[in-house]
Amino acid sequence: MLTRLRRITRSALLFLQALLLAACSQASQPSMAVPGSVVSLVPPPGFTPAPNFSGFVSEDGRASILVAELPAEASSAVSGLFVDEPAARSRFASQGVQVDRLESLSIEGRTAPVVIGSQAAHGYTFGKWISLFSGSPTVMITIQAPRDHALTHQQAMQALATVTLRPQVTLEEKIAAIPFSIKPASPFRLLDSLSGSAVALTAGELDTDPEGRQPLIVVASQLSLPFASNDPQKVSDQLIAGSVRIQGGTITSRENVPFGGITGHRVDGVTPDGRHYRHYLALWPGERFVRLVAILPADSSKEVEDAVEATAASVRFREP
Repeated sequence: MLTRLRRITRSALLFLQALLLAACSQASQPSMAVPGSVVSLVPPPGFTPAPNFSGFVSEDGRASILVAELPAEASSAVSGLFVDEPAARSRFASQGVQVDRLESLSIEGRTAPVVIGSQAAHGYTFGKWISLFSGSPTVMITIQAPRDHALTHQQAMQALATVTLRPQVTLEEKIAAIPFSIKPASPFRLLDSLSGSAVALTAGELDTDPEGRQPLIVVASQLSLPFASNDPQKVSDQLIAGSVRIQGGTITSRENVPFGGITGHRVDGVTPDGRHYRHYLALWPGERFVRLVAILPADSSKEVEDAVEATAASVRFREP
């Protein structure tokens, strides 16, 4: 009897030791701050800070965690995506995401909804976990990985459960974290960075301009090419066709020009509502690309047009 009791006790102790080791292993993984954002989290094993966007990327480069801070005017609209499963299925379907279910996490007394689904792209099906963290600013975090990736549902949810939000960072800190440098030419000024891989600029007093009365510039970069082509003209046309404010417009001219430190491609055109746009693209086959989109009121001055050209000329990728 005594021997049996000792065996039971030893087994229980070994089980407790295993639990303790597992807990210590989980706790020993440090929370990592996302540069240029208010977010910190504990990424899944094998994930490291991404060099070209706000978030993390897996060692094999196939899975990612994207952190996007939303402007105040977009927060309420995005929150509507997470109200319930029917709303999530309907709204995310327009973005090509098939929603399986809607779950939630309780983090430090707050509830964060998590849309769980999948998306087909580039010949693969990606699992997606999309979560919204309300605050100032509101943050949306997207985890995605191919279905055959080692990342599990449990690991994705555990990473989201570790999210904490710090006090809002300065615009200077956000700009310093993007993978390229840019010098706005007067009268343009920086508005904000987007997802650690893009910046928005405007010329005028308004920070929010839904009617498009002020000149607007958006510069964005990406590590992988969005389309199966290395032809700058073809890629430019595809990017323009997918850009809401300029798609469906009329192209008036195109030419190869210096941009991003290499030979780029510029397209000038008129939007469906009569504004002018200028689209610059520089791409490095198999590596990365950067684009600049300027949308100008029809009566914009030559000073503004020259400022767009000067701003475009300043764009350079930062050295690693």
